[in-house]
Amino acid sequence: MATAEAAKGRGRVTVFSMFGPVFAYASRLVDGRQLAYVGPLTPGVSWRKLWQIADRCCRERDTEAEKARWIVTQANRSFICGSDVVVKLPGADWEMEAGGRQVDIGTWSYQNVLVTGNFAVPVLTEEQIAPKPTAYPHYAD
Repeated sequence: MATAEAAKGRGRVTVFSMFGPVFAYASRLVDGRQLAYVGPLTPGVSWRKLWQIADRCCRERDTEAEKARWIVTQANRSFICGSDVVVKLPGADWEMEAGGRQVDIGTWSYQNVLVTGNFAVPVLTEEQIAPKPTAYPHYAD
């Protein structure tokens, strides 16, 4: 595991809920590698929540890279299938704080690296980033 650096960009952003909290997913090409950026938007929710959810949803023996692939799969599922999508933004400014986690995932869902951290998408409203109803809140508690 490496500590993630701050990042920002402009492009496609998928905003989705997962077990209550709302997360953002963006990707970009950096030095020939496709990076998936996934992080929480809901106030008071840390990027560590993604890893807590992955710990609860993956097998106990799964490696960090396998849990990272699971996170990318959930983000990609929302982007492609529309599962739990709050909004899709075709061209939005986004920013991720430094200090999160960066994990090499090989090649998975057209991504090579998962970067998790606290996310900001200034164009979103309070309603869009508020926690959403879920039948499975215990995965995020």
